[in-house]
Amino acid sequence: MSSMIDEIRMRWNTGGMVVRLILVNLGVFVLLATLGLLEKLGIHIPNPGGAFGLATTADPARLVFRPWSIVTHMFVHLGIWHLVMNLLILWWMGGMFHSYFGDRRTLSTYLMGGLSGWLVYFLLLNLVPGFGGAGGYALGASAAVMALMVATAVYLPDLTIRLFILGPVKLKWVALAYVLLDYAALSRGANVGGHLGHLGGAAYGLLYMQGMKSGRDYGAPIERLLDALATLFSRSSATGKPQRKWGRKKRKGGLYAIHRSLDKEGRTRRAQTDEEFNAERKARQERIDRILDKISKVGYDQLTKEEKDFLFRHGGEV
Repeated sequence: MSSMIDEIRMRWNTGGMVVRLILVNLGVFVLLATLGLLEKLGIHIPNPGGAFGLATTADPARLVFRPWSIVTHMFVHLGIWHLVMNLLILWWMGGMFHSYFGDRRTLSTYLMGGLSGWLVYFLLLNLVPGFGGAGGYALGASAAVMALMVATAVYLPDLTIRLFILGPVKLKWVALAYVLLDYAALSRGANVGGHLGHLGGAAYGLLYMQGMKSGRDYGAPIERLLDALATLFSRSSATGKPQRKWGRKKRKGGLYAIHRSLDKEGRTRRAQTDEEFNAERKARQERIDRILDKISKVGYDQLTKEEKDFLFRHGGEV
C-alpha cells in the first residue's frame, strides 16, 4: 500500500498539470463512491443533494447555499464512463496543450473553461424558457476539457491525428465535430444544461487562443489569483502567517529582485540576489533530472529515502 502511495505521490510531483488534474478527478470519484457505499451500509452522511453538495446548479435559490460548487463541479463524476471519456480527452488534448503552454496555462484554461461553461449554463437556463428551466444539477469536467480541446485545435488546426476507423484527420475537424454534436443535441432536449456547458467551455477555448494570438491573455487574472493563494497557503503553513515570496529593492545599479526563502524551522533566511537564486534553482533542477533518469533506468522503488523526500519537496518544479 505504501508503495502505491509513493507511486501516486511521485506521479503528482513529476507528471505535470495534466496528471495532477486527472488524479484530482479520480480522487473525487473514489471519495464520492465511498460516501455512496457508506450510505448504502446505513451510515448517515450529510448529503444536501447533487453529489454531496459538490455538483452545481442553475437555480439561484439553491446555488446561494453551495457557491463553492461553481468550481467543485468540474472535478465531479458519478458515472464511470462519464469519468473515463473526460479523462481520456483531458490526457489526449490536455497533454498536447500542456506541451506548448505548460502547467500554469493548462490549469488556468481548465478552470476558466469550466467556469465559462457554468456561466453559459446558468444564464441560458434562467433566461431562455425553452431550455427547460434551472432545475437539476450539473457536474463533470466536460466544459473544462472542451476548452483545452478547442484551444489546442485553434493553435494547431492542421495537426493530423489518427483516429480508429477514420484514420488520419486534422485536429480542427475533430474539435468542430465535438462542438457540432453538442449544438445539435440542444434541439433534442436531453441534458440541455450539459450541452450548454460544453459549448461555453468550447467558446472560452476559442476566445482564449484568439486572444493569445493578438497579445491578450484572458487566463492571466486567474493565474494571478492562483499564485496569490499558493503563496498565502505555503507561507501560512510554514510560519503561521503569510509572507511575501520575494520583494524588490532599489539600489544604485537599478532594480534588483531579492528572493527570500525559509529554513527548516520556518525562519526567513538571508535574502538572495538573482544570481544566487538562479544558481540554486539550476542545481536543484539538475538533481531532479538525475533522480528522474534513475527512475527511468531502475524504477522508483530503487530510490533512497533521501532521494524520494527530495523529489517530493521539489518535483513540482520540473
